[in-house]
Amino acid sequence: MPREPAEKDFLALIGARAALWRGFRSWLQGNYPHSPELSVGKKEYDWTIRYRRSGRTLVTLMPEPGGFCVLVVLGRDEVAATKEAKLNKTVREVFHSAKQYHDGRWLWIRPKSEGDIDSIKSLLAVKREPGNT
Repeated sequence: MPREPAEKDFLALIGARAALWRGFRSWLQGNYPHSPELSVGKKEYDWTIRYRRSGRTLVTLMPEPGGFCVLVVLGRDEVAATKEAKLNKTVREVFHSAKQYHDGRWLWIRPKSEGDIDSIKSLLAVKREPGNT
């Protein structure tokens, strides 16, 4: 069974995008009262962090070699509201290319810039306003 990773393990795996990871996690901590839940899979580096509250997941983070992936699941009403959100080109393309299920869309975003992170923050604001308890 793989050992539970520490933050330094995440940063070592993520590498050059570690500053984006740290900044985004810090922003989440300061703006949402969700507790991060770590899940450790069976393979090396199979780590997932879910920010959940009252059984609902706000966002899921998955560190990867050289970066990380952010999963934002939008419900049907949130998909409609996202059309008004301010998104950069990269995240807008992920949004438009994501399959529309009967109950929403799953957006798998691999941020490479602060602009990508800002767009992810806009998506999360559609799900739940920052600072709301």
